[in-house]
Amino acid sequence: QRRNNMIWVYIVALSFTTLEGVKFTVQAPNMAFLSEESCQAYRINSMTHLLKTKPSKLAKAVSQCFSLPFKIDKGILG
Repeated sequence: QRRNNMIWVYIVALSFTTLEGVKFTVQAPNMAFLSEESCQAYRINSMTHLLKTKPSKLAKAVSQCFSLPFKIDKGILG
């Protein structure tokens, strides 16, 4: 359930190194949501896609949803 004056931010961190120059790309890494539920739902879908499409078993992807205060009436963080 959405808490007043809060936004939920989804962050993805990727790590993959190869001598062959293979790259691992994320299409939409950092996003904001109005509720934890919507952030977590997006996170689950995003991580499922990332884990299915990673170029190697050595590639690592981690993600997290966290809340930040947001003054909606003023349109600013803080």
